[in-house]
Amino acid sequence: MTNSKGPYQMTLSLNVLHHLGIGLYSNVPAVLSEVVANAWDADAEHVTITVDKNSETITIEDDGHGMDVDDVNKKYLRVGYKRREKPGEAMTPRFERPVMGRKGIGKLSLFSIAKVIEVHSVKDGIAHGFIMDLRQIEDAIKDSDKDGTEKQYKPEAISPETVKIDRGTRIILSNLKRQLRSDKWLRRRLARRFSIIGEFHHFNIVLNDKLITIEDRDYFDKLQYIWTYGEKGKEVLQVARRLIHNEDRSVLIEQAQNNEPLKIEGWIGTAEQAGQLKDSDTKETLNKIVVMVRGKLAQEDILEEFGEGGVYSKYIIGEIHADFLDDNAKEDIATTSRQKIIEEDTRYHSLKEKLRDELKYIQQQWTDLRNEGGRRKAMSIPQIKKWFSSLNPDHKKAAGRLFGKIYQLPIDNLDELRQLLIGSVF
Repeated sequence: MTNSKGPYQMTLSLNVLHHLGIGLYSNVPAVLSEVVANAWDADAEHVTITVDKNSETITIEDDGHGMDVDDVNKKYLRVGYKRREKPGEAMTPRFERPVMGRKGIGKLSLFSIAKVIEVHSVKDGIAHGFIMDLRQIEDAIKDSDKDGTEKQYKPEAISPETVKIDRGTRIILSNLKRQLRSDKWLRRRLARRFSIIGEFHHFNIVLNDKLITIEDRDYFDKLQYIWTYGEKGKEVLQVARRLIHNEDRSVLIEQAQNNEPLKIEGWIGTAEQAGQLKDSDTKETLNKIVVMVRGKLAQEDILEEFGEGGVYSKYIIGEIHADFLDDNAKEDIATTSRQKIIEEDTRYHSLKEKLRDELKYIQQQWTDLRNEGGRRKAMSIPQIKKWFSSLNPDHKKAAGRLFGKIYQLPIDNLDELRQLLIGSVF
């Protein structure tokens, strides 16, 4: 049972709806990331996502502090609500988390994948809810672009008895506009968009009854060497150690160069084979360095901006955390879509210069490590080992450099590499 004369109201224009809602995102993971970020900001510990392909609905539920009607009108339904400008709202009250939300437009992005959005929320034991219908919104504000003014839309209230949660917020997306893909694909995309999930942060995301973990990013088992930065790097190192069991591969524990005065955390790693850096499902490249801000993806790839031509760059993958890019006291550095960073900002230039230095350092380290790895590979071939032992010291050094250069070639087939090593000697 619904009540069309509910207490909810939203004011916006058709232009805002189309550009900051319908046209803001093009994929489901990006949209769901906005809802998960809201749950983080609500001091939730658990987020449950249920994708029902039969009913074609997506339900996202959290156990955060919830919203009352006043919160909904003044914050959730207010387009452009700048939370961080309010005293005490830049940090969450319970866990003192730096909030992710900033521009207050994320909720509109839901309309890029769904035409109907139902919101249930419980705060201090009081339940309520409402429904937003895209067609009704467009009809209510259809004249806004003609006279240049924003129009008011009143979401339809639902009976509190239909709200079946004890606390927090539930959002139900229906009449979907995007095709639902596999759970594995969605799990992987969400795992790659957040660094605050799992054992280190007391924040869990469950998709269709299965916990999303850091391992779901599906690239740590590909790493051969890893350079770490700060606590975020140490967390990833623990995961990499669990996943790498091959005795022929090693993990380099290397605190990279001086991290002052520009504070970054995270890691940069290299795969054993360049061909490993492909998504196992979509075949999209993983050969990139993502930028994370406040635990959430801020830029898909910063590596591409360096134009690195060296062989080593084809083996690179990484995740850099740069929270200084999102300073409450400074202008917002993110683009409207929240998927990229404004490249002209001096903070972004500083990050690029820092990473340029780190990549040069890693290139030299990687070259030395691969040279040694090439020597070990060569020595595992009996006829080469016998030949190598017959050389004088100077020739052994030259041979070692040769093995290293061969091992650095972008050849993913180990049998081919073995034959090339033998052919180079005999």
